[in-house]
Amino acid sequence: MGCQRSSDSQPQTLEVSRLDTQLILNNAVLEQSNQSAATVWKIKAASIVYSEDKKTANLQGVVANLLHQDEVILQISAKTGKVQDNGNVIILDHEVIASDPRNQSVIKTNAVEWLPQKNLLLIKDNLTGIHPNLQVTAATGKYYTDIEQLEISGKVTATTSEPVIQLNSDRLVWNIPQGNIKSPGTIKVVGYNLDQKIENEIVSDRAEVNLASYTATLNSNVELTSLNPKLQVATESLNWNYQQRRGYTKQPVQIVDRKRNLNFTGNQAEVDLKQQIAKLTNGVNSINAQENSQLYANQLTWKIATADVSAVGNVIYEQNNPSMRLTGEVANGNLKDNNITVTGNGKIQVTSVINN
Repeated sequence: MGCQRSSDSQPQTLEVSRLDTQLILNNAVLEQSNQSAATVWKIKAASIVYSEDKKTANLQGVVANLLHQDEVILQISAKTGKVQDNGNVIILDHEVIASDPRNQSVIKTNAVEWLPQKNLLLIKDNLTGIHPNLQVTAATGKYYTDIEQLEISGKVTATTSEPVIQLNSDRLVWNIPQGNIKSPGTIKVVGYNLDQKIENEIVSDRAEVNLASYTATLNSNVELTSLNPKLQVATESLNWNYQQRRGYTKQPVQIVDRKRNLNFTGNQAEVDLKQQIAKLTNGVNSINAQENSQLYANQLTWKIATADVSAVGNVIYEQNNPSMRLTGEVANGNLKDNNITVTGNGKIQVTSVINN
């Protein structure tokens, strides 16, 4: 088998019996050492039954430890199991619990294949991963014990504890010590308020989340939908602080207030949903579709709750009723009401007030 009963850690009772040509051990300990005589793993089982060819050990009531330099780095328990391939393959089934004392993570599942020489735990039958600040569920997974990284796939959800966000994807890679989660494919990030109600959702083609800084970096086809305030943001890249509900992008961006038919585009933007302020720069176009008016500027600040705007740099304001086109350096007013004041060289160019 390439493994042997432990001589330095004997259980209190050891019963050996034979049934036909099978070797049966009760309350026994198996362990495997490397070429340096250091213990690689140690398994204690209530019952161990060897196959006739002695190549497989069938286990009942399993408690196992994986060690590195005499330090336990993984603890596993299961109802049943098998040791195969000279101790290089360990299969565990039924109520499997694996915990890593280095990072306080716990994995619960019903079936794993443990490959100690490859530092790999293959999780094959639905898993729940628990950590002080994160809980994950998935259909399958791989845990790399040397780098403390969990890769999960199939109907993946990951939920943080505080603040509460939920990640939904088909695959996530979680580097546990760094608190870093990557989604190489499509992902949805859902943010909740203190009443556990959805505040905003973000979808993108890929993303990376840092749990320590409460940030998510989303890339490619990014769409943010906020329920409070009600607006949508579309861009190709977004750095999002989900604790503060604040994000910024250095890519072209569109922000839409569908309720008031307001549309803003720019080449860079910052959006603060808590303070309800959006700042767009590097060429901004804002449109009131209902009143058929537009405001162009180099920079624009939009107070979302009131629709008040202030614009700076190469300002152009256009409207159809009455028809006019105004230019200046600064504009202030309310885009929803078409009440805009444009100034240039310190002088008021025009004040347009339209009563609807």
